[in-house]
Amino acid sequence: MSLKGEKMSQTRKIIGFIGLILAMFMGALDATIVNIALPDIMKDLGTNLTNTSWVATIYVLAMASFIITAAKLADILGRKKVMLLGIILFGGFSFACMTAKALNLLIIYRFFQGIGGAILTPIVLPMGIELFGKTNTSKITAFMGAFSALAAAGGPAIGGFIINYSNYHWIFGINVPIAIIAFIMVLLGTGESYDTSIEKSIDWVGVVLLTTFLGSLCFGLLEGHEYGWASKLIVTSFITSGITLVLLLLTELKVKSPIINLKLFREKTFTSSCIIYMVFGFAIIGPSLILNYFLQNVKNYSALHSAYLIIPASLAISVGMPLATKMYKLVSSRLLVGIGLIVTSGGLAMLGLLKTSTSSSIIVCCNIIIGLGLGFTAIAMTSSVKFLPVDKTGIGSGVVNAARYIGQALGMALLVTILNNSVITAKNNVRTVAYNQISERILSHHVKKVAREQIKITFSGSKNTNVNVDSSKKMKHRIAKAAKQKTGLPIPKHNSSYYKLYMANEKINKGALTLSKAPSLSKITMPLVQGQNKLGTGIKLFAQKQELVKAFHAIKVKKNQELAKAFSKVFYIAALITLASFPLSFMTDKKLKPKKVEN
Repeated sequence: MSLKGEKMSQTRKIIGFIGLILAMFMGALDATIVNIALPDIMKDLGTNLTNTSWVATIYVLAMASFIITAAKLADILGRKKVMLLGIILFGGFSFACMTAKALNLLIIYRFFQGIGGAILTPIVLPMGIELFGKTNTSKITAFMGAFSALAAAGGPAIGGFIINYSNYHWIFGINVPIAIIAFIMVLLGTGESYDTSIEKSIDWVGVVLLTTFLGSLCFGLLEGHEYGWASKLIVTSFITSGITLVLLLLTELKVKSPIINLKLFREKTFTSSCIIYMVFGFAIIGPSLILNYFLQNVKNYSALHSAYLIIPASLAISVGMPLATKMYKLVSSRLLVGIGLIVTSGGLAMLGLLKTSTSSSIIVCCNIIIGLGLGFTAIAMTSSVKFLPVDKTGIGSGVVNAARYIGQALGMALLVTILNNSVITAKNNVRTVAYNQISERILSHHVKKVAREQIKITFSGSKNTNVNVDSSKKMKHRIAKAAKQKTGLPIPKHNSSYYKLYMANEKINKGALTLSKAPSLSKITMPLVQGQNKLGTGIKLFAQKQELVKAFHAIKVKKNQELAKAFSKVFYIAALITLASFPLSFMTDKKLKPKKVEN
């Protein structure tokens, strides 16, 4: 082969690999990019956080359920064919999501988009190895892991930019041109490959059982507060998840070609790395979803402003992952993963100290810490297949990627559930304080009536978890409007400055009225009486306004305290769960016996 031919061959390989990375990047990106758009979707489609969360959850659920089957189909039917099919499916349903005008349709389209994403992700590694050889497996795995982690963490930031300059529909539409480019690059730059050593059968029973297990578990967690944790539907959902899990394990032990090869888990390094990579997917929900919800719905930041505060996590991952990859050549993954888990937990715990008054710089620092920790933790992706047979790296990659998406799905379900319950408690406490403030303040009967009605509307339903700044503003505006009514005004609070002023005005008014009784002075004193009456009304209005200002301030202080507690609880739990996986870091690598040196 000529030198020119070799260059062309290498160029085609690079083009093909870039296409593969673009495809994988799309799949990983859409697992989190939608998180930044949930508040906008919530407002546009008139729904709540729980229902809207399904737009994000259903995608990663589909990814987790079909990613291993997709890898198997690719090995049997041809990796290039299946990859191209996946790109078409992903791009097509991305366009469908873009045009969806109803929540149910959007959720359905996202499910099929997730199946497309499940096809894209696991095939990249074996196709990359086919392009550059088995000797570059570690490099390809590390490169793939870095871009996958970066895409997952960068989703909210990229989504924020898109929403700011367009609307949330384009977070789906942006995939269409990327899909077209990736399709052309993969078509031109890759060759067909198969795995002739594997069984040709597909474990569809396992696919159904896995999907049912994850779906019923996520449904129970997300909808528990909506239907009631003791309701027949929710109890049935959890029972179904338990039964299907048992059936799944029994099925996978008996079938010739299982969707999850349980034999892979005999390798302790693989098992521990899978769990840790699942924790990676779980932990990333903290900054990408929970923090974003706090920034947009509590602090009332725009999507772009929120993105600016979340993007440091993405940038930190892009630094932490390559750094950990370089260090991996010198030190054990035990150390790297352990550091990653501790740092990530620390960053999440720091977010637990978050207040409504917390500065943006502190939030940025927390996200940098979390991002660096996640970057180091992501090395579990590389260590997971290190001790597997080379011919099992493809299916191993599929399993470990599935683990991450399972972690994301469970993270969304669990953390959103905890947040919902905490926000409900917070809103109930704030509502009680609001009613007490209105009752205790010196206000007119009309103002109290309007205030109680507006509080009821704003905090309607014990299951309403929306934290909407706009609704609070509307409540204040309508109460303030009612407070302008000049009839039925109460006397200012006793011993207040307004009370003293009012009483002094009343004395003057009484004196003027006494003088007005004299026929000769009535023409002179009546305008004075009228003026004093207006002044008295004005004093009452100002006094009432001051009472409302104090009431609103007390309600606001309580609201900020309660919401801070609600979000803190979520971040602390996320930190504890992440830290709980730390002991597994010691099993992500093993000491190799040194070779004997012959004299």
